[in-house]
Amino acid sequence: MKHADDYSGWGNELLYKMCTERPKHNDIDTIVAKIWIIGRSYSAAIERKAGNGFKIEKAAKFLIDSDIDDHVSRLRAIERVNDLNIGTLLSAHKHVTDVLAKATGIEKRSLASKYLHFHSPSSVFIYDSIASSRIREALRTKRKRFEIPNGYDDAYASFAYRCMYYRDHHLEPKIGKYASPRRLDMELLGYGNL
Repeated sequence: MKHADDYSGWGNELLYKMCTERPKHNDIDTIVAKIWIIGRSYSAAIERKAGNGFKIEKAAKFLIDSDIDDHVSRLRAIERVNDLNIGTLLSAHKHVTDVLAKATGIEKRSLASKYLHFHSPSSVFIYDSIASSRIREALRTKRKRFEIPNGYDDAYASFAYRCMYYRDHHLEPKIGKYASPRRLDMELLGYGNL
């Protein structure tokens, strides 16, 4: 089976290029720019609801001091999320969510997924409240239960399992091609020619 077109505009191409050209987390200026641009572009600004005295440079420093590059490296080795490798995705997402929470005082589940997605587009499902609501609605009649492992962000883990199921049992049979996380996001948000 071939891969479906997942082109979502030049703006997204620039975000992918930014993270491809500077994937590492060893320069505060680069990290600040990536957090700021991805967050603002995707309605997940890091400063939203952050505690008093929040500085984006603090979040960048926490990322430098974390194991994010190891997580991203493992994510980039995944061509397609499945039951055997989903733990790698959930671990990376939990790690970044925890680091951002340390910097801001609140969970940044959506920003963590979007930030990781642009670093590893083939392996990270894009989470936000709209996509989560729409995938729940799409699977409401299926009454499918997912075994969600402990130790991860429960909301994102549930979402990721739903994404895999929806991709495999609805989207790909419908389009007759493999669907990337971007293509799934386009379907859930109603973008593109589906």
